[in-house]
Amino acid sequence: MPELRLIDPDGYTVPGTAQTVPDADETAVRERLLKEVAPQHAAQWTDFGYQADAYRVLPEPTTGPADEPSDHYRQ
Repeated sequence: MPELRLIDPDGYTVPGTAQTVPDADETAVRERLLKEVAPQHAAQWTDFGYQADAYRVLPEPTTGPADEPSDHYRQ
């Protein structure tokens, strides 16, 4: 179960967004954070140039074998 957190454009965790989620819910939680929470948070900080599309969710999603170390680094 990953711990997800919404990260603002300055690299800080948006308060209240760090949460451990079941693997089956990861995609839905990522979408909610980016489509609902990020725009709400950005709206509070528009004077500082925050935009919802500059937010990200950590950890980054894995895409499969490309994320594994290559054989070059294995000993």
